[in-house]
Amino acid sequence: SSLGSPRGRQGRSSRRRPPAAMSSKKVLKVMPSRMTLQQMKAKAKGAKKGYDLLKKKADAIKSFLQKILRKILAVKERVGRLTQQAGVLHTKAAYYVGEFNNQVIQSTPNEAAFKVTAVQDNVAGVRIPIFERAGNDVEVVQIVGLSSGGAQVTQCRKAYYAVVKDLVELASLKTQLVVLDDAFKVTNRRVNALDYVVLPRIHNTIKYIQDELDELEREEFSRLKKVKDVLEEKAAETDKALKAAMAKGSASEISSVQRSLGGGADEFADLAADPGSLM
Repeated sequence: SSLGSPRGRQGRSSRRRPPAAMSSKKVLKVMPSRMTLQQMKAKAKGAKKGYDLLKKKADAIKSFLQKILRKILAVKERVGRLTQQAGVLHTKAAYYVGEFNNQVIQSTPNEAAFKVTAVQDNVAGVRIPIFERAGNDVEVVQIVGLSSGGAQVTQCRKAYYAVVKDLVELASLKTQLVVLDDAFKVTNRRVNALDYVVLPRIHNTIKYIQDELDELEREEFSRLKKVKDVLEEKAAETDKALKAAMAKGSASEISSVQRSLGGGADEFADLAADPGSLM
C-alpha cells in the first residue's frame, strides 16, 4: 500500500505550502523539522534580546537629545542677551574713543587668547564631539594708549569674550545634536525592523513549523491506525478460517488454509495438534 510508503509520505509533504495567512514574505524558507524548530526558537530569543537592547539604546539617546535641546535653548537665550549687551558696550566705547580698531589690533598678542580643543564622549555607544576651551581664562589687560575710553573698550572686549565662550558651547551642543539625531534614526529603524519584520517573520515560521509537525504526527497516527486495522482484519480472517478448518477436523484443509493465508508450518501444526489454544 502507498499509504505507508516513504514515497507516498514524501509526495504529500512536498505538496504542502505555508497557509494563505502566512505568505512567503512573512515566513522564512526552512524545512519543517524539530531541529529547525529549536533553531528558530533560539533565533527568536536572540532577536528579542537584540530588540530590548536597541530599544534601551534608543530611549537613552532620545533622553539625551531632549537634554541637549534644553541646553541649546538656554545657551541661545544667553548668547542673545550677551550679544545685545556687548553691542551696547561697543557703541559706548565708540562714543568715548571713536575709531579704536587699530589700537585694539596693535594691542592684541601674537598668540591666540582663546583656543578650542575637541574631545569625544560616549553616550549609549555613540561617540559625540565636545568642543572645550583650551587652557585657563586669561586676564584681559587694560588697553593702553586710550586716554579716556580705555576702560570702556576693555569692558566691550570682555563682553565679546564671554559671547565667544557661549558660541563655542552652542556649536558643541549643535554638533552633538546632529550626531545623536543620526544615531537615533538608525537605531530606531533597526528597532522597527526587528519589531515589525524580523520578529513577526520568525514567530510565523515557528507557528508554520509547529503546524507542519502536528500535521505529520496526525498523518503518522492515521497511517499506523490504518495498518493496525488491516492487520487486525487479516488476523480475524485467519482465525475464522482456522476455526472452520479445525471444526471439520481435516488436516488437509488446515494445510490448505495455511498455504492460502501464508502462515508458518509450525504454527499451523501446533494449532492442528491443540485446537483448544484458539478458544
